[in-house]
Amino acid sequence: MSKSPGDQRFITALGYAGLLPMLGCLLLPAAPWSLALLKAYSVAILAFLAGNWWSTTLLQRAISTGELRWVLVLSNLVVIAAVLTLIFTTTLTLLILAFLFLLLLAGERWLPGLGKQPVYYRRMRNSVTSWVVVLLISAYLLTP
Repeated sequence: MSKSPGDQRFITALGYAGLLPMLGCLLLPAAPWSLALLKAYSVAILAFLAGNWWSTTLLQRAISTGELRWVLVLSNLVVIAAVLTLIFTTTLTLLILAFLFLLLLAGERWLPGLGKQPVYYRRMRNSVTSWVVVLLISAYLLTP
């Protein structure tokens, strides 16, 4: 179902608004909670995006059982990796989270049942994910 131009603008604005907490954390590096919040928020967004794979894939009729299972398991593995990365905090946590965001974006483009996205949404996801990766790498580089 096609979305109206107003709906498309609203959806796009919400996607970009999701960058604000990350940007806020990056702009307040001296705050003791800033880095922890950035990591936790990143994991929450990764879980949200991976969860969308379930509904998107389950609604596809032209996907095989094997392909469906592969997408569902992979989405779970991304979330598990993100949570483990958060729990076992290392200096590489931010870089691993950045990689997981790129992995989700790649999955949305190439995995069965996930590639059919509206152009405006794909454009927004590409841009927002690029910004997320830049913000996470910047936080990594700025962390003592």
